[in-house]
Amino acid sequence: MHPPLDRPHPDCQEAIQNLKKCHQTQSKWKFWACNDIKYELDRCFKSEKQEMLKRVNREFTEEHAEERKLVEQNWEEYWIQKKIEKDEQRQQRHADIVK
Repeated sequence: MHPPLDRPHPDCQEAIQNLKKCHQTQSKWKFWACNDIKYELDRCFKSEKQEMLKRVNREFTEEHAEERKLVEQNWEEYWIQKKIEKDEQRQQRHADIVK
């Protein structure tokens, strides 16, 4: 099986046309007649999918790096704020004990 051929596959148009032509010219009873063309189309679709996944993964990696940077910055600010709050609490307790 292959994905729908109606949807755009710019890199695989030649293989798609070859397969369609083979299906039109070959007998339905000779179902193996177009196998070589079908294998060529499968290889083309596979490479198309690999390129798409590389692009998506690259975009995800870039977005993830930006998000990670923001989280680290906010995390540092969070811990600084917590430290300030703890110090204030200690000073308050110390002041209460001294009184």
